[in-house]
Amino acid sequence: MTNQATNTESTPSVLRRLRRESGRRLENTLLGAMIRVLRPDVALALTLPAVIGTAVGAWTLGAVNWITLAFALLAIFVSALGFQSLTAYQDYEQSRRPDAKPSTDLPGSPFALQQQGELQPSLLLNVGALLFAAATLCAFWLALLTGWPVLFFGAVSFLIMVGAVLPPVHFAYRGYGLGEAGIFVAFGPLALLTGYYAQTSQVSWLPVMAGMPIALLATLVVMSQNLATARRDWLIGKRTLPVMLGTARALDLNAALTFTAYAGILAVTILTRMPLWYLAGLATLPLAMGTYADIPRAEVTPERGYALRTAMVKAAFWTTVLCVAALFISRPG
Repeated sequence: MTNQATNTESTPSVLRRLRRESGRRLENTLLGAMIRVLRPDVALALTLPAVIGTAVGAWTLGAVNWITLAFALLAIFVSALGFQSLTAYQDYEQSRRPDAKPSTDLPGSPFALQQQGELQPSLLLNVGALLFAAATLCAFWLALLTGWPVLFFGAVSFLIMVGAVLPPVHFAYRGYGLGEAGIFVAFGPLALLTGYYAQTSQVSWLPVMAGMPIALLATLVVMSQNLATARRDWLIGKRTLPVMLGTARALDLNAALTFTAYAGILAVTILTRMPLWYLAGLATLPLAMGTYADIPRAEVTPERGYALRTAMVKAAFWTTVLCVAALFISRPG
């Protein structure tokens, strides 16, 4: 009887150990390393503004074009993955410059994996190029189905993403918030217009205004990532906002922008013809703001920065889900 009880009690711990070992094996494979490089959670967050854009378009028409929706979201999601790969590549290349100071990152990070020789930088560059090529194909198919404006939006977004990370421009490394602003424009207004046009074949300010809070939350995911890598970025000469302002002030800025995003949902609902149900997006405010209370301003460690990034991904995702559900509930007919 005692043996049976012992076996029963030990089963959960055995399962947990097996899961941990399985996770370690995945992390030690090339696939696991590339998943860390591509950061699918961040790429998903950067795609959410396009989701809102398509939802507003479908709400306006009262119907969903699933084919154009799929091509629009796939193009933006794949380009976000490519952007992550190029960013990881260029961060490491930046650390090899003569004026860069010795630096490292958390174990298992894309930066550390390249330092240890487990990932070749050329692989990340090639994967990024391949992903952008795939995104371009999706954009061309979308243009055939809807019209040339989506190619214009996509081309401008592509130039911003590539110009942000790759020489000779690489403006994301030059400071003054240029990198964060570039991400906001590429995955904010441009993605919103792409998603809306894919549904309606029209251009309007409505999706931009309605989706601006989600675009801001998506950008805050990347800004939280920059908080986590602030010291490394300072050492390699990447002048992100946390490097320019200091981590304490950058954390304050993140908190202020997070609150602004939710205030934007309220303002959009009042000032535009968005349905009253759109206010459901405010329900995730405690999820988004709660993490800031757990982070001391004087001790913004990499681990806390990554925890904030995770919280912002969840906040952006569930806010988008609630806003899309609100549009679905209030759709015409």
